[in-house]
Amino acid sequence: MEYSDEDDIDVEEILKQAENIECVDENSIKKLATVLRKKKNKNERDRMEHPDNPEKWVTSEVDLDEILVNIKNLSVCSNLYSSMVESEILGDIIDLLNHPNNDIVIEVIDIVKEITNPSNLYELDKKENEKVVECLNKKKLCHFLINILEKINEEENEEYYNAMSSILNILENIFELENDLQNDLLTNSKLLFFLLKRISTELRSDDSNSLNASEILVLLILRINQFAENVYKDFYYTISIFNSLLKYISKYKDNDPPNINKKEILLNIFQALGNLLLLSENKNVFDSTNGFELMLKLLSGRKFLCFPALKIFAITLNDKDTCNKFVQLNGLKYLFCLFMLRNIKKSKVHVFEFEENIITVISNLCLCCTDTSLGRVLNKFGEKKCEKISRLLEIRQKYSDIILNEKKKKKQKLLLNENLQKMNIQIDDDCKKNLEYIELCDKGYLIYQLTDVILIALFFQNNSYISNNIFIHLYTRAVDIQSIYENILGKPANTPHASEYAACKRIRGMQAHTQQAIASSASALGSVPHSSVTRVPPF
Repeated sequence: MEYSDEDDIDVEEILKQAENIECVDENSIKKLATVLRKKKNKNERDRMEHPDNPEKWVTSEVDLDEILVNIKNLSVCSNLYSSMVESEILGDIIDLLNHPNNDIVIEVIDIVKEITNPSNLYELDKKENEKVVECLNKKKLCHFLINILEKINEEENEEYYNAMSSILNILENIFELENDLQNDLLTNSKLLFFLLKRISTELRSDDSNSLNASEILVLLILRINQFAENVYKDFYYTISIFNSLLKYISKYKDNDPPNINKKEILLNIFQALGNLLLLSENKNVFDSTNGFELMLKLLSGRKFLCFPALKIFAITLNDKDTCNKFVQLNGLKYLFCLFMLRNIKKSKVHVFEFEENIITVISNLCLCCTDTSLGRVLNKFGEKKCEKISRLLEIRQKYSDIILNEKKKKKQKLLLNENLQKMNIQIDDDCKKNLEYIELCDKGYLIYQLTDVILIALFFQNNSYISNNIFIHLYTRAVDIQSIYENILGKPANTPHASEYAACKRIRGMQAHTQQAIASSASALGSVPHSSVTRVPPF
């Protein structure tokens, strides 16, 4: 039903009704849409006819703002969204994002923030949800948002600062919804470089917008990786992103960040950097920067940023060239100092994440290093009576106990199966095993397996001193060789570290070396009964 004659509509009554949300129905929305359209058109005419005389259009602008305030009250009601789309009031609201008056734009931003709130949209059924998203997409919401970023000057007043906060919230909502609405954001470089610039611009000591911008940057890069990785084909585009991130990080290479806000921003910057490096093409671009050397500098400092730097190495050190480069730049010295937990304030680090990252790095070095670099890795493990092997087995024992307890619990009640049953999802056995493996990795299973990968890699480097010490430590800790065999073979072949899976095939040779190694170390251990050596079954 169209309301074309303004005399048929009691504007005061409609606005009064809009203030009482419970009285609003589909018919009320249609009337309100007609009023908004008329006021919007009148304001546009007044501005066009009297561009240099604000007195001629200020009244219509105030009327327009008043209607938007009432619509903002309705935007919390998700049951009205479908009517707002059908009456085209939502489309008219989006169009007002292009209004020359920033006060009008700010009112619209608040409305859009509420409508794009995932908790509101998730209340709709699938069809209604798609209808709202389609309308926002058709009206080029993301295009308007990117343009507004350049119009709002946060330094002007508190209202504009809060408006920018609302825009960032809308962007976060869009990424969280994971639908077609985000596509324009992924391919438009303006947003990405605005975020990088905004992160570097500190407007106040507790700049929440800078923190929000860093969080959105993480989401943006992650979504680009998933849906628009072609944008990285432009070398200068990609290296500009790396340079901006590294420039921000380098400000804190000698001193820790001064407050919690800065620490959170830096952690988000590292997360964004890690997301970039998940794509192998981007690793080549990273090599063109000073990023590797900067991460090594942070690692050597053993301050707050050495731990996120270690995470970057866990991502990048996965081939011969980078691993050899790490060793040649004396990275082993700093790495193994951390491995032995020297001079580290434990309050600064999440122990599980730290141990996962450092074990990943060491396992990759053992598997990928060649020639003299590999020799230097072996020398590190041979120092000070092989104390690092002892430390490795401490970590192994820690996570072995955790995983055994988890497996016992799972025999009684599988959390995974319970969740799948609640969602009425059925999966095949292979998929279920992989999901269970991932769930165990959250408890430390990957660390447990990689410690054995390191042991096997070290054992087969033809270094009798290292090999004998491995068996000495295995024997003194009563570690069953069979458990190493089963642990390595327990890893699904399609896991992130599947390349290391091949190392398990070498374990067959451990049995042949067992008797000889233990015999050669008999003076240190005393007599060792033959039965203490577990046979490893053939493949």
